[in-house]
Amino acid sequence: MKIPLWSCLRLAPRIILVIVGGLLAVKAVDKAMPLLIRPPEIMFFDRDWLLDNLRDIRDRSVTVPAAERPVALQDLPFRRWLDIEPVNARPEFPHTSRTGAFAELHLQIADTLGLAPQDVLLMADDLDDPEYSPRPLVVILPPLPTVMTDVLEDRRSNMLSSDMRIAFRIGPEEWLLVTPHSDGQETVRMIRNMLLPLLAVVMIGLLSVWVARGIVRPLDDLAAAAETLGRDRELSLVGDFNAPELQAIGNSFNEMQRRLKQFVDDRLQMIAAISHDLRTPLTRLRLFAEYVPDPDQRRQVLSDINDMEAMVSATLTYASNRLKDEARSAVDLGSLLISLCDTAADAGCRVVYEGPDHADLTCRPVAIRRAFANLIDNGCKFGS
Repeated sequence: MKIPLWSCLRLAPRIILVIVGGLLAVKAVDKAMPLLIRPPEIMFFDRDWLLDNLRDIRDRSVTVPAAERPVALQDLPFRRWLDIEPVNARPEFPHTSRTGAFAELHLQIADTLGLAPQDVLLMADDLDDPEYSPRPLVVILPPLPTVMTDVLEDRRSNMLSSDMRIAFRIGPEEWLLVTPHSDGQETVRMIRNMLLPLLAVVMIGLLSVWVARGIVRPLDDLAAAAETLGRDRELSLVGDFNAPELQAIGNSFNEMQRRLKQFVDDRLQMIAAISHDLRTPLTRLRLFAEYVPDPDQRRQVLSDINDMEAMVSATLTYASNRLKDEARSAVDLGSLLISLCDTAADAGCRVVYEGPDHADLTCRPVAIRRAFANLIDNGCKFGS
């Protein structure tokens, strides 16, 4: 995916833009979540109202048989704001509020109900960000009128809680659990709270992978071009790196390829020229060798001249082949070796091929044929 003007930016501004874009995307998702999943309700309870209703709940509970208690509690007028659940054992709260304003409320509840403090349990959680509370928020106000001016002071005096639970004893093994009325969205909000960091990680991860691929892909192309340059003499130009720093590296690499190819071509041409020029003095030496009177010396000189001619021919052939730079193509190596062995056998050499009838290989056809032909010829001449 190409973005206009993106290729003009250097790597440092790109990374900065991706980081800022990731943070903005996470913030946008954070702000969009309340539109999809409504935040928790906020319930304002007057402290005296709460104490009076808790007393009514206990009075109603102890005056009716246990079997009729659920029905009797359903008729209470404040069931719209409070959920009441009879339990047959002391509830296990994660913690209880024993300090601050909630500790004072705990003692007030026990005094209002006429119970010992150990027979009353109060748990209240305080969140730094109430919007992320899965349960309804509860604000317990002091007796009205009151003034709310400072956030921290209001939290201490008005007792903001994200998860408030009150339990008190009504019998030897019987308790009542009183909680703010649930809107049934706790599970959805908990999933939302878990998804927010997950979405943040996914978005930042995708942006990071996108930027990393934009940096790594040109480097992979550069590595492949370098490998090709070391194997073949054909230019393997790289470009369109989509980043000024990487494009500068690519341009330098392309220029290096051109210079190396020109350097190698010049040396090969020089070697070919020298090898070609050596043929004339070697021919002259061969003619002079014919006038050597001693047959053994003449034979030795001619043998040395033949060796020199073979080396010159091999050098000239190598330089010519490198300059021509034969193209690679698929060759059936098995058929080629069978053909070369048959040709050598027809010439009277003892040559036997053992191997598959067909074996495809990508190579330079003429060069590979010459190489195997030389091997077979040398084996026939010098092998034992």
